[in-house]
Amino acid sequence: MAVLNKFAKPTVLVTGATGAIGHAVCRDLVVNGYLVMGLVRNLEARSRLPYAVIPTLGDVRDPASWEHAIEQADIVIHLALQGLPSAGPKEREHAEREAQTIAAVLDRMALFCRRHKKLMIHTFGALLYEPDPDGWVRETSEITSGRGFGIRHRIAYPIFQRHRKRGLRAMSVNPAFVYGRGGWFESGVLEPMSRGKSMVIGEGLQTMHYVEAADAASGYRLAIERGVPGEDYLLADDHPTTLGEFTALVAREMGAPPPVSVLEEDLIPVLGAWTVEAYTTCPRVDSTKARRDLNWAPRCRTIEEGVPMVVRAYKRAMALPQREEHSIPVV
Repeated sequence: MAVLNKFAKPTVLVTGATGAIGHAVCRDLVVNGYLVMGLVRNLEARSRLPYAVIPTLGDVRDPASWEHAIEQADIVIHLALQGLPSAGPKEREHAEREAQTIAAVLDRMALFCRRHKKLMIHTFGALLYEPDPDGWVRETSEITSGRGFGIRHRIAYPIFQRHRKRGLRAMSVNPAFVYGRGGWFESGVLEPMSRGKSMVIGEGLQTMHYVEAADAASGYRLAIERGVPGEDYLLADDHPTTLGEFTALVAREMGAPPPVSVLEEDLIPVLGAWTVEAYTTCPRVDSTKARRDLNWAPRCRTIEEGVPMVVRAYKRAMALPQREEHSIPVV
């Protein structure tokens, strides 16, 4: 097989490369001299990849269809999520089925990485852990009981651990709620606010913790450069906040009306009790281990530093014409 990468740094294959975290991870790796392949489902999606990322066609649910790309890479960063279609409110039963799908994909991908002796970096999230009595999560905390998005991690993490015990060289990088261009933040917060719609669930007093996308991305790169296989790393900015404080800040930066409070009991019939729980649940996140062992430090230490920067980037992008596709070979 031809050598894809003639440079000194490893070749990295990123799944979920067009998502909020994946896009930022790809860009960070390219800027820092890595050859990056981004998994995309179709040719249309490749136009959303950052510049210089090599598109790799394949369905994340079927790693066998792009096993050749795993062979060519040195490292696989798995960021993609496999949602299930949902018509109407999403309840816990649906979330559990979705978690089983996510776990099945992880199982197959870990198997291929083991087979080809590749380093794997997987994303769970801060809800991998159950908060300690002080309300914080650390890498020494108990594994989640399954509240909110934690249901995904409770089902998938034992599979990840099983492959590690069988020889998989792997780490997990687990950020708090990530805000940046794309993903939930753009579609669920920025776009509605651009139309003058601003809301917060309940009184907005729920404790939340965030990290800006580019800061999260640097954590993945530093895991490659400094991390130890078998370890897990949490990422979050310096200060927890509340859902209300975060939403109000975004609204001010967007020039949108102050957020309107919507009672949880009014949203549950529309979104489902599990969905409401998932988007209002995030512990305080202690990222001491990543700061110490990876030398990671967020550029945006607080939401007050990060949100204005992201909103400015969003407004600039909305004012520009759609970029043209680059002529890039598909792996």
